[in-house]
Amino acid sequence: MKVSILNFEDLTHEQQKQSSNNGSGKEYATYIKIEDVDGIRIYSDGMEPEDCTFNRDLKWIVTELNKAAEINSNKAESYYDRG
Repeated sequence: MKVSILNFEDLTHEQQKQSSNNGSGKEYATYIKIEDVDGIRIYSDGMEPEDCTFNRDLKWIVTELNKAAEINSNKAESYYDRG
């Protein structure tokens, strides 16, 4: 599993086109990119200032990172169990 923090310019052209334009503009947002055995997921911090609280709107970050870690752990276990 690999987790990266990226700027808009770091995204591929296709990823830039798919980014939502909420908040003050997608080119000013920061992105979390999660790469694991199930693929790539990209999330933006672009949101209205009044929505920016870790407890209310950003708790999904921990959920996504835990899910990616669990998926990778389960895949690794099944790989080594093949023995």
